Amino acid sequence: MRPAEKSGRPHFSWWLVMPLLLVTILNPLNSSMLSTALVPIGQAFPGQDKAGGWLVASLYLTAAVSQPVLGTFADRFGARRTLVGATIVLGIGGLVGLLAQDLLMLIGSRVLIGFGTSGAYPCAVAIIRHRANDASIEPPARLLGFLAAASSVAVAIGPPLGGVLTEWVGWRGVFAINLPLAVIAFVLIYFAVPVRRGSEHETARVDWFGIGLFSFFMTALVFFLMHLEDGLDVLAFVLALIGGAVFVLVERRQARPFIDPGLLRSNRALTLTYGNHVAFNFVNYCYFYAMPQWSQTALGLPLATSGMLLMPVAIASFIGAFLPTRNRLGCIVEMLGAASLFVACAALFFADESTSIVMILALSSGFGFGFGVLNMSNQQRLLDYAPLEQSGSAAGLLRTAGYLGAMLSAPLVSSLMIRSAGHGSLAMLTAVALPIALIPVFTAIADIRSGRHRLSKMVAADAPMEG
Repeated sequence: MRPAEKSGRPHFSWWLVMPLLLVTILNPLNSSMLSTALVPIGQAFPGQDKAGGWLVASLYLTAAVSQPVLGTFADRFGARRTLVGATIVLGIGGLVGLLAQDLLMLIGSRVLIGFGTSGAYPCAVAIIRHRANDASIEPPARLLGFLAAASSVAVAIGPPLGGVLTEWVGWRGVFAINLPLAVIAFVLIYFAVPVRRGSEHETARVDWFGIGLFSFFMTALVFFLMHLEDGLDVLAFVLALIGGAVFVLVERRQARPFIDPGLLRSNRALTLTYGNHVAFNFVNYCYFYAMPQWSQTALGLPLATSGMLLMPVAIASFIGAFLPTRNRLGCIVEMLGAASLFVACAALFFADESTSIVMILALSSGFGFGFGVLNMSNQQRLLDYAPLEQSGSAAGLLRTAGYLGAMLSAPLVSSLMIRSAGHGSLAMLTAVALPIALIPVFTAIADIRSGRHRLSKMVAADAPMEG
């Protein structure tokens, strides 16, 4: 009998949790780890002025498209099978990066790595939710907190780890590290995650045409967002509009659609969750991208110091991820998180050349706490409102919403920082972000008005994990 099961009853033991935590950190780790290797990569491939941008964007684009797709595969074919296949793709991506001889191979490596790491979160959510449902218990809130906290830690340790690999192994180490990580993840998943009965489905039940249309729509949309810094990409915008319209029309006629537009229309709570996720990620990443630049230009801080100003974001986010997310106390915590994000954003109006480093660290803590709480709250809301049989695809869409928020913020920050240096740039950025920061506040109020704070206490939320 596997360690994850006793007397036929599913349990959330550390034997099961550890591989889920490992695969969950790989996407944010690869997103942030590359930053320290961009300069030596540029030196290895001279004349490629936009090499760094393409290497960063290729993973974001792949992840934004792939997460709901792999979530659907988890719903149709089984999360364990999907996760095992994704780790194989990840290993291949690491090998391609290790052997790359030109920029095209490096971009291909990042695409494979992005695809291979995109299955982790939706598959983990599907595994957790189905195992809890089989045992007639609620998904452990503490386990969701570990998943959210692990992502925050991965973002924080990515640059230092990338720096060590680049220093001691060379820039190829940032790509090659995925090969042993994929092998470890493959072994752990294969032996620790049991096969769930009834998880095998026929491939004909997958809406392949819908997946293709969604991929086209998302690719065009992401290209439009990526090019906003240089101006409006009219072609990408038109293609995104056409692709989105065709996708909705086709999916409405499908018996088993890839993404059900009718569900998003009728399930307003779930749709609001996705909108809320876009909003607070947009606000948080506006600060994340802008503060290092502003502190260098307005305060004259060195590069290393300006980067350290963001450390409280990861620390406070880690703390916020473990606070309650359900019942009356959970709604109060959610309101505090939304208020923390709004107040921290509003405080940027008063930041100027006389602002102390202590004040900036406090602001970073406010943004981080709001991000951690709201991220966890949205994960719990997803479990409350998404249909069980669509757990994987719904979780993938949640991650895609987060990527859209981040990608919307990047060109705005870049444009404002170039056009107006000093306090003026931060004030204009705040004027745009502050109304968006109200959306999480309104969402928390809507939760209370809908009676979500009266939901019964989680049976397994505070149950200890088995060793």
